[in-house]
Amino acid sequence: MPQHKIVKKIQGQTVERKLSLDSSLIDIENRKVPFILISQNNDGERFDWWKEEIYIERLDVNGATYERLKTFFKDHIATVDSAIGRVVNIRVEGGELKADVIFGTDAESEKIFRKYVEGVLTDCSIRYKINTVTVEERKDEPNIVTITDFDIRELSAVGIGFDSGATVGRNLNNEGENLMNEKLRKELDDLISKVDGLTDAEKQRKQELEDMKRDAEKALDNSDTETTRAADIMSLVAAGKIDATRGSEFITSKTSIDAVRKAIIDDEIRTSKPVVVVGSVPGAQDMQRAIEDSILLRCGVPITDIHQDANMFRNASLTDVARHLMQINGYDKNDIAKRAMSNDQFTLLLGTVANRVLTSSFEEQEGTYHLWTNNVDLPDFRTRNEVGLKNPNGRLRKLSEKSEAKNIEFDENGEAWKLESYGDKFSLTRQMIVNDDLGVFTGIVDEFGRMAKRTANGLVYDMLQSKNDFSSYKMANNKMIFDATTHKNISASGASISTTSLSAARVAMRRQKEGKQSLNISPKYLIVSPENETAALQLLQSESDASSNNSGVKNVFKNSLTTIIESELDENPWYLAAGRKTIKTGTLAGTNGMPIVQQNKSSLSGTEFECVFDFGLVCEDHKGLYKNAGA
Repeated sequence: MPQHKIVKKIQGQTVERKLSLDSSLIDIENRKVPFILISQNNDGERFDWWKEEIYIERLDVNGATYERLKTFFKDHIATVDSAIGRVVNIRVEGGELKADVIFGTDAESEKIFRKYVEGVLTDCSIRYKINTVTVEERKDEPNIVTITDFDIRELSAVGIGFDSGATVGRNLNNEGENLMNEKLRKELDDLISKVDGLTDAEKQRKQELEDMKRDAEKALDNSDTETTRAADIMSLVAAGKIDATRGSEFITSKTSIDAVRKAIIDDEIRTSKPVVVVGSVPGAQDMQRAIEDSILLRCGVPITDIHQDANMFRNASLTDVARHLMQINGYDKNDIAKRAMSNDQFTLLLGTVANRVLTSSFEEQEGTYHLWTNNVDLPDFRTRNEVGLKNPNGRLRKLSEKSEAKNIEFDENGEAWKLESYGDKFSLTRQMIVNDDLGVFTGIVDEFGRMAKRTANGLVYDMLQSKNDFSSYKMANNKMIFDATTHKNISASGASISTTSLSAARVAMRRQKEGKQSLNISPKYLIVSPENETAALQLLQSESDASSNNSGVKNVFKNSLTTIIESELDENPWYLAAGRKTIKTGTLAGTNGMPIVQQNKSSLSGTEFECVFDFGLVCEDHKGLYKNAGA
């Protein structure tokens, strides 16, 4: 294939590469794993969907940027609950890109860390966006695609390895030692190569290794199938075929996509409303998937599993797409556009494409609120109150001999909140189809996804700063979030970030009480404006106390907090936040925390789509937050 086509296909994609590690090099005392993210010999095979051929992907270590690589996640789920460690000390050393991961101390982080220590987990993965590539074409051998410029965006604990040279950092005692998963594969190959003469122990070991290999492959296949099934169901939700609650039920109950489509048809028959569902015509479901992928590739949306027939539609116009879906010939563009406006198959296709564009742009947009807040699914739009306990002493009651424990009393007079809907409508007109203005359609959706992320991010920081819609926000006790007298979570006078001011803030948070009982809350995040970024990083990363004249004074705050840099904040103030019960966000159940595009109505003049983001937030408890007005 010509080089320019390979380059055009690969550039702009966000892909994953899985690494392996050697558990013998983990520093248990300091909870540290020194990873080699990219080795010198990092070639790996990938599949070229254009020619159905293998090509070799090679990463140029010097082309990597990694400013966004701050947190170690699990399963490539970039949420607060899935954050299990800090990525520190990223460097190029000996022609290899290396980094250290310091695991957290919470229960989930500890569980994953112990699995690495015990060898139960042996793999991790980087996710990176490809910016620039070069191609070396080779006769009778796979082409070599060298990625010379790429952004590493995420490091996660995941499955089977890809870069055979990327592992945990080696020391002199481990020089030349192979990866754990390579050892297992070699051991299995050696056992298989013995035609006969295996001992009983070797036969048992061979069976164990074969079972491990089979289970891993099965788990990977099941994971891909489940992801596709859930995505297909959410596409039907987005297109308005089923509501979000029912879609969530289908996903949870593991209902097959064919059964979901049958349920939709049954509903439509009962209400005497004609419907055309993808899959009712032989080959239609496969065709729609290929067309969806081709449109998304034209829009620059990363796709990890491109349909084998996507290339057939890469240059197809919207009228060509409609013609294929409706299986019609002999009509001009205007007639096809009119028919497409009232065709469920065509509008469902556009709704699915719109939602995939929307999800991609929402995830790509910068924002920090999700790094330290907790998001929950809410089933509806009703106002709800956070439930607390009526226990002013903060301790359990003492039971006398033969006495029974009393029922706990719940306090439902907590913080009230609900979901609000944000969004707007737009139409895909008949003229847009005739003119093949797909870019206008997807451009609107793309911008909405970015606006949705900025909206959520802005609302959280507006609440934190008591700005805009939250300028008069008060908690259930009729006090502002930050209150010196009652809440005792704001400094008496502003001060810049230093050992002294940060120590006073930490003491104030630890001294928070429930009744008479001290809670000893430990801050986890330091949230600052870009103007305070340098001071914060100096204080939290220096070996010695940055505010002391004696360079030998140990910096007690080194690596003690996770720094959040947010441009929504005013210049001077800075904040501390605990790991839980601070600001809670909510999104509508069944949307996976994402905005959605739903079809409202169609006519001969066009199809109306509505981009909606259902989002709410509440301050759960003031005790896990602290503010200093800065200086």
